Amino acid sequence: MIFIDRINELKALNDRYDSGKAEFVVVYGRRRVGKTELLKQFMNNHDGIIFTLHEESEKI
Repeated sequence: MIFIDRINELKALNDRYDSGKAEFVVVYGRRRVGKTELLKQFMNNHDGIIFTLHEESEKI
């Protein structure tokens, strides 16, 4: 997977992580724009938990 040009997003996550306070961060956006990969890249250097949710129809 190619991971490019997400410096601002990684900085924002690092700022929250380094704030010294308890932080809750929600990452949202259109499908297939790299949200999960952004979090995976961030978590390569940090400890934490990622919760991933998928919205599905009631039929499923």
